[in-house]
Amino acid sequence: MKTWLRNAIVLFLVILITACVSVAVTVTMLNMKTGERVVLSGEEYSAFQALLPVAELMEKIKAEHYGDDITDASLVKGALEGMLKSIGDPYSRYYTEEEYTAYMEQLDGSYHGIGALVGQPQDGGVTVLKVYDKGPASQAGLLPGDIIVAVDGLKIGNLAFEDIEKLFVGADGSNVTVDVMRSNSPLSFSMTRAAGTTQRVAHKLFLQHTGYIRIDKFTGTASEEFREALRDLTDRGMRSLVIDLRNNPGGELGQVVSITDLLLGKADIVTVRAANGKEDIYRSDERHVSVPLAILVNENSASASEILAAAVQDTQRGVIVGSRTYGKGVVQTTMQLNTTRGWVKLTTAAYYTPSGKNVDGTGVQPDVDVDLADDIKALPIDQIEQDDDAQLWAALDIIREQADAGEGAVGIAG
Repeated sequence: MKTWLRNAIVLFLVILITACVSVAVTVTMLNMKTGERVVLSGEEYSAFQALLPVAELMEKIKAEHYGDDITDASLVKGALEGMLKSIGDPYSRYYTEEEYTAYMEQLDGSYHGIGALVGQPQDGGVTVLKVYDKGPASQAGLLPGDIIVAVDGLKIGNLAFEDIEKLFVGADGSNVTVDVMRSNSPLSFSMTRAAGTTQRVAHKLFLQHTGYIRIDKFTGTASEEFREALRDLTDRGMRSLVIDLRNNPGGELGQVVSITDLLLGKADIVTVRAANGKEDIYRSDERHVSVPLAILVNENSASASEILAAAVQDTQRGVIVGSRTYGKGVVQTTMQLNTTRGWVKLTTAAYYTPSGKNVDGTGVQPDVDVDLADDIKALPIDQIEQDDDAQLWAALDIIREQADAGEGAVGIAG
């Protein structure tokens, strides 16, 4: 190597090393000089300034409030919950780490609470849709059709669905009082929260080989339970199928997509459009049950139930029978905060049916509009006598006629 080139390389390395050492020394001196102070960028400083009123209010509450001592943790929790309420979205929530664990257990098909399934809020409370056998609510005397108006003295008329559900959840052995209206008469029930499990899917075979599958909620093991039900009915010679989604408040997107995939054949199921413009299209493959199909819905069929019903309707795979659905056409995503380890459930997207409709606020209008008699409308679906169930009979008449006409092969197609 030429001498001049070698000298140039050595000089460059000396300059580079000197610069690195100089930067290190400068940073060290700054840290020594600033002590506990933190150096922020202009953008970071602006964000910090925006949060100063929260910190100021926290200090004033702790210093001036008359009453029990208040912790920073409780104030921060309240601030986070209030922030989500301020955006005017009834489906966005903040959960502590413990609350989120209880919420996930409920989705998995277990619960630590009262053992009851309730519908979306309406008319100053929530309707009890189902009371699980041997659970606290059942033992206390709560009945399907009761309208819960207060929990531990707290009126729930203005609360969102998730906030109401949180009131039922608690440590095993803890007590809770539920106030209800039953046939316009006020009643109060005290119960002790306990652990229990729930089954999401039930099925049976009616006369003329008509299959019937009821889905309470699209959570936990619903898709596996549905697949087993479908396999059993097919093995027993099912010629037509009714899927009952009445009073089903929704659940997880993945669960309803898996179930709908078994019904449609090759088609779009749902399109999810996020706030950032990203679009995800969920599709079914060719393999599906090919018998005539009817979907039962009512005003308490919401969210995931509406995804399935709209997909069947838009693809003309089956007939929708009952009354107009609830109308929830948005999707929530859960994310954990690094600071509190709590979780936020935030509305991040809207879903669109195969024909491009969004059902939020409008619901799914049945192909065959049939209502139940007033004296049985408040009953849980599994307690309505088959002879009195006008919606079920309308569905049975349609699909049995199609089966007799030979519309759709028996079994699995594709």
